[in-house]
Amino acid sequence: MPRGKKISDEKKEEVRALVYIHPEMSNTELSRETGIPRPTIIDMKKDEGFIDKDKFDECRQNKKREFIQNAWRVVEKALLLTEKRFDKALDDEAAIKEMIDAINASDDMTQAQKKALTLRLNALQMTNIKDIAIALGTIYDKQAMAAGDNNPDFSNSASNTIERVLTISVKTTQKQPID
Repeated sequence: MPRGKKISDEKKEEVRALVYIHPEMSNTELSRETGIPRPTIIDMKKDEGFIDKDKFDECRQNKKREFIQNAWRVVEKALLLTEKRFDKALDDEAAIKEMIDAINASDDMTQAQKKALTLRLNALQMTNIKDIAIALGTIYDKQAMAAGDNNPDFSNSASNTIERVLTISVKTTQKQPID
């Protein structure tokens, strides 16, 4: 038997809209957001016809499509950034090699100082690209899962391959001998 104040149709519509737009919201959050007591929210959601199942499913599908589109935009930006970083790394490769050669030719430093400085210069070459590639792989995996491409072997191998290639590349540049 209902007690207390009657909830206006406007407030019910507000709850309905929040449920459609934010299906992940808990009853407590809905209560806090609307000012309607939590037990009332629960009762409202139980009422037959309060939530149109077809509209709700359509709303969820729209949210999923929106997430997939946003994920692809982020993937495209990460690819663009990665490409720029690779181009810059290639452009800077000769300059770094010149610095390493100058360090090795210098008589003002000890062999240990030369080695330490050379290692630091080599580390600058690929570290940021590795981080971007790992983030790119992760974002791609999430986007693929949201799109229904739940092939775990593909997603794991894609990000693992990117990580392996970049790790080998970084280790190779760090192992350059000191002349």
